Amino acid sequence: MSSLPARPEAPAHVPCPKCKLGVPYFDLVNSTFFACPRCHTYFKAEGDNDPVSLGRFAGKQQLVLQPGTVGTLRGQQYRVMGFMQRKEERSTAQWQEYILRHEQTGIYTQLAVYEGHWMLIGPAGREYKVVGQPTRRGAHIPDEDATYEIYNSYRAHVVFAEGEFDWEIREDAKLTVTEYIAPPHMLVREKLGHKPALWYKGIHIEPSEIAEGFQVPNQRMPFRNGVGAVQPGPAHTSWPTLRTFSLCMALLVIVTQLALLYIKPEKTVLLQKFSTGRETVPTGTDAEAVAAGSNRVLVSKSFEIEGPAALQFRLASSELYNQWLEVPVTLVNEQTGQSYEFTKNLEFYAGVEDGESWSEGDRDQGATLAGIPSGKYHLTLYPVTENGMNQPLSIYASQHTPLQSNAVLLLLALAVYPGIQYLRRRTHEYSRWSNSDYGPEDNS
Repeated sequence: MSSLPARPEAPAHVPCPKCKLGVPYFDLVNSTFFACPRCHTYFKAEGDNDPVSLGRFAGKQQLVLQPGTVGTLRGQQYRVMGFMQRKEERSTAQWQEYILRHEQTGIYTQLAVYEGHWMLIGPAGREYKVVGQPTRRGAHIPDEDATYEIYNSYRAHVVFAEGEFDWEIREDAKLTVTEYIAPPHMLVREKLGHKPALWYKGIHIEPSEIAEGFQVPNQRMPFRNGVGAVQPGPAHTSWPTLRTFSLCMALLVIVTQLALLYIKPEKTVLLQKFSTGRETVPTGTDAEAVAAGSNRVLVSKSFEIEGPAALQFRLASSELYNQWLEVPVTLVNEQTGQSYEFTKNLEFYAGVEDGESWSEGDRDQGATLAGIPSGKYHLTLYPVTENGMNQPLSIYASQHTPLQSNAVLLLLALAVYPGIQYLRRRTHEYSRWSNSDYGPEDNS
């Protein structure tokens, strides 16, 4: 690839040495090698010397951009000078390269397309230092804008060409080409023996830009397959902002939760044990209350609430076995008579079947009542057990209990969209590196 500027001049024609077709060309200063669009003869025409045939390309390729066409990319005007179909030396991979010349500066660039993925490549204008062996796994290039990872290294030869060229394109088969990527950019290193490496820089181009810039109908554009080497991942431009915003919001939720714990620490307002059986005489201290009969109404001690507050309840029956216990609970304000209700079902079953033990159910259940105003309260319980069997029952109540479930739900909500985008990006990257021999070990 040449990086020498050429002055734009009027097009001329050079006769093909085989079919005598006048092959048009536009770079009167530098174009020396030509590929005939009719008979595909590859020849050299230099100065006033007669054109000399150098061979012939077999077959025919469908060109998206015809040599001589002028189009616009990224606000810059380019002319298509030539076309090449290339193939890797030790692979079946083939791709197309359109040679472009900037209409104002005369600088040459390439428009490469592989399986519908386009990339504009031009002279980098500087050298780069590779960390590690340039053509081995792990080689990378730290740069001020990104770190470029090795993606591919190969030699390639031209299997078809058309148009004009300012260098002997067949000589490129001697080059070792190594590609380093930091999507949407690529650095290309071309090395010939012990000569200094030449560097080029590429950038991903959307097919729609090509179609619009060169006025190509969409049906003529090649089908895009898979993920391109430097194709940006989903939400490429918004991902850094989305990630930062989500992390900041998650941190805010956590800090708020910790602040609430500090400002309003959890306070136990009730811890009491009951018995649901037929006993009518108390069996313990004032910390216990006993049902007057089989599953009769139970009334707790009075307790104070500093509201408005959320109350957290835990009901447990430690000896529940192959049995169920239903406990409707009413929280009663002793000054206003206002009440709040909830019901919990405790059950636990276990056994042995086919020599294997099993169990199901839970002897412990929780409940939450929110927005409870200040006042003096007590609980009224209406336990119901199977066959009126006696069961121990304990109840625990606290206020200012941090509603961790709310925080967890909020954190999950904050993570949904970033999580989806993260998975999409991970899948995108996996597909990208599955086409490379230099990807992460788990991608190889």
